[in-house]
Amino acid sequence: MTHTQQKWPDFEHTGPGTLAGRYMRRFWQPVCLAAQLPRGRALPLRIMGQDYTLYRSESGSAQVMAARCLHRGALLSAGTVEGEHLRCFYHGWKYDKTGRCIERPAEHSCPEGVGLRTYPTRETIGLIFAYLGEGEAPEFPALDPVQGDGVYWVEAPQRPFNYFRQIENALDEVHFNFVHRVSPFAAQGMISALPELSCEETQFGLSRISKRGTIERQTYFLMPNTNTSLFFGARRLVWRVPVEDTSHISFTMDYFEGSAQEKDKWLADRQQQAMRIAAAPPAAQVAAAILRGEMSVQDITDHPDLLSVQDGVALLSQGTVADRENEMLGLSDIHMVKMRRMWARDLADLQAGREPRKWPWPAQLDVTSGLPVATTG
Repeated sequence: MTHTQQKWPDFEHTGPGTLAGRYMRRFWQPVCLAAQLPRGRALPLRIMGQDYTLYRSESGSAQVMAARCLHRGALLSAGTVEGEHLRCFYHGWKYDKTGRCIERPAEHSCPEGVGLRTYPTRETIGLIFAYLGEGEAPEFPALDPVQGDGVYWVEAPQRPFNYFRQIENALDEVHFNFVHRVSPFAAQGMISALPELSCEETQFGLSRISKRGTIERQTYFLMPNTNTSLFFGARRLVWRVPVEDTSHISFTMDYFEGSAQEKDKWLADRQQQAMRIAAAPPAAQVAAAILRGEMSVQDITDHPDLLSVQDGVALLSQGTVADRENEMLGLSDIHMVKMRRMWARDLADLQAGREPRKWPWPAQLDVTSGLPVATTG
């Protein structure tokens, strides 16, 4: 597959009405960290170029609904939560969790059938998920990886480039040898040799293997936008969710099993790392400064978010949206090309009015090998 050139569909643009946007909206997507939404609060959301309101009722349940009040279009995220309901800040119209308008104070009545759109919403593993597509939501995936007494850590960094570029980067095993040659990955043998690559399509997505001498790395890509791997002893799940066509959020959940002491230390280390990252210059800003020639990658080897800086340099240097017409792919790209072909096939079906393939979520993720071990029915 040396120097392969192929016409690819538009994977990047996911706004309302776009082909890739329609496809992505067919799946449950994380939209917010649960910890960012206290009881009795509402927040604005921007997902795939579209605005929404997210609020948590006084009883604790989260709900995604349309962004604006039906009356004069004020943003509902500025409103107030009253029990299980959300009241618009502007003129006090109040909505229940189904979107039904139940009170219009200045109108003295509220006709039947007045309401705005709401979206199926679920909360698990420290993340709030929503189904933003048309029709009935698919079965919610079996996301909870806690089969024993493990602990997890969630975070949601926003990246200033297209979500699909980040998906492709995570499938790129060869970049470790160059982008991350000075990083914690070196101690894991990730740059010991160029990898031998193999992959196969499965009922969940893509099974990937890379071998560097005696070191074998097996990871998994779950369609359409989730990467799984072992990450420094933890099982990692990452969803790449577009905000705009030029930015995305990497919703990340790491799950760790061990003794009580090991779990306490792991959580303490993650908390300290998060504090160091928060106190440091943002990775995207550092990467942009490197690309402007104001510093070099060799100057930032002690940055607490070094991996993100290094990936940022590589990905920002390509532009925010891919130029696939001028790329020359080779043997090192087999994982990425296989993923693109699965996506292209589903997009072609959707465009032709056919039902795209169903991609069941694994009922359980084996946190030792990284392989899904069962399906959801």
